[in-house]
Amino acid sequence: MGLTVREMLASTPFSEYRLLAGGNGLDNQIQGVAILDAPDGYTWTSGREFVISSGYLFHQHPDLLEEMVHSDQFKMMSGVGIKDRFIKKIPGEILQAFDRQNIPLILIPPDAAWMDIMNHLNVMVMNKNIRQFKIGRINPANYTDLTYQSRKIERILSQIEKEMGFPGMLYDVTTDKAYYSSGEFLKLADQLDIHDFWNPAFPVMKEVLCDNLTMIRYRYMDERYEIPYSWITVPITVMGKIRAYFVLVEATGLIDFFDQFAIRIGFLLLQSLFEQFLFLESIGDFGFEKFVNDILHDTLASHDRISHRAADINIDVSNKFYVVLMNQFNPEVTASAFKDEINRAFNSAFPFEGIRVCFVSENSVLLMVPKDETDLDNLQPASIERNSLQIRDRLTSAIIGSTFVVGIADTPALVFDLKKSYEQAQQTIKIGSLVFPEKGCITYSQLGVLAWIHTEESELRKMMEDMENLLCLNDSDELIQTLKMYLRCRMNYSLTAKNMFIHINTVRKRIEQINEMLGIDLDDPISRLKLELFLMLT
Repeated sequence: MGLTVREMLASTPFSEYRLLAGGNGLDNQIQGVAILDAPDGYTWTSGREFVISSGYLFHQHPDLLEEMVHSDQFKMMSGVGIKDRFIKKIPGEILQAFDRQNIPLILIPPDAAWMDIMNHLNVMVMNKNIRQFKIGRINPANYTDLTYQSRKIERILSQIEKEMGFPGMLYDVTTDKAYYSSGEFLKLADQLDIHDFWNPAFPVMKEVLCDNLTMIRYRYMDERYEIPYSWITVPITVMGKIRAYFVLVEATGLIDFFDQFAIRIGFLLLQSLFEQFLFLESIGDFGFEKFVNDILHDTLASHDRISHRAADINIDVSNKFYVVLMNQFNPEVTASAFKDEINRAFNSAFPFEGIRVCFVSENSVLLMVPKDETDLDNLQPASIERNSLQIRDRLTSAIIGSTFVVGIADTPALVFDLKKSYEQAQQTIKIGSLVFPEKGCITYSQLGVLAWIHTEESELRKMMEDMENLLCLNDSDELIQTLKMYLRCRMNYSLTAKNMFIHINTVRKRIEQINEMLGIDLDDPISRLKLELFLMLT
């Protein structure tokens, strides 16, 4: 994103500069400034420079100006500026050469300093870049709108490609998502893995373009090209952690000096965006966390107050939500110490818009997933269960010593019923982790009738342990079948014996053995009901 000669001459600092020839080249792009101070200095230009000279060399070497305008390097210049201190008149054939090649020849005022010329051009380029990249303010009320955030990022990337001609990508480490300036990026980078852009898995040459920004150019030989393939990567760091990588693919054409200004400004805008996103997310997390905990602790009960608070944190009270609860049971591990990893896991695993995550205790995380109204086949609950299990497995592997269990209230409800959904998820974890110990993720509906009664966890755990002892016996199948039939026959020994085709004394003996092992008062209707429900799962 350079500056045209026309834009330079139209600006106030260059108002006294005079165009002598090459007027058709006023739209040439200036990508740098070169000072001609040696007879062969023009041969060192690389193209698209504004070449400036005091004219002393041309005065000392009368044929040098003609030699330069007939060189290949001359054709690549954006423009030439000469002071009139040593050359009072430019030959007509030289002016014609500038006109023929569309290279502007500009008369520089005698008192103009080289440093002033370069500084003025640098400032003009930076101001132009800032104007081009202006994307407006972030609205704090929309901090959870991922589409809105994506548009901000994509606008910067597309503007970079539009002005510079090089496609760009931003890879968000937190959400494991890549944004592209256009499909051209994927075409030019089709042979590279996305992580190769900042951690190449093959030998590369590195060129540090800016130490402070850790802006690095990577180059390697690709058989498709005659010269090295290259790209530029800049990490975006917020609060000491890398949140994203900004990548620009050069392929086989290197970015010019002024274009590096555009990269820096684009980077600074992206950096600022991520800082704002993080700040707004932290505000949002706090607001949502307080909202949830106030509902769970009954300090926010009325519908009017819930509606008002929900509007403040961008929750639509007319939408229904599924509630996912994840508890960590190892007392030596504190889940909240891994808040970033847990939030990242939830955000990357769930493809649903508008999900909200918060901690309800140090070792308990609550997730609200909006019901997908387009899900006519009711596939969303199964998807939520799969994603929740994926998160549980991922965190169990990442956080050493952790023991996570997930409970899902899989009947969508309004936010007014959040506490009820939370209690269902809690009940699911409490009972499900004992009844289905092999499952790391359980839904409320999977509990069946066990969810309808209140059973103390200690009582349920004791029942599980006694039942396991019973199942370890060699004749456990006979005992279990006898117990089920005995309960079905309303504790009638003779009817039980008749239905099982065994002697009544055998029934009595087996029931006595079961009573001794389980320690359950079968004469108590509630205890008997709990045992019957429990046996349905055995």
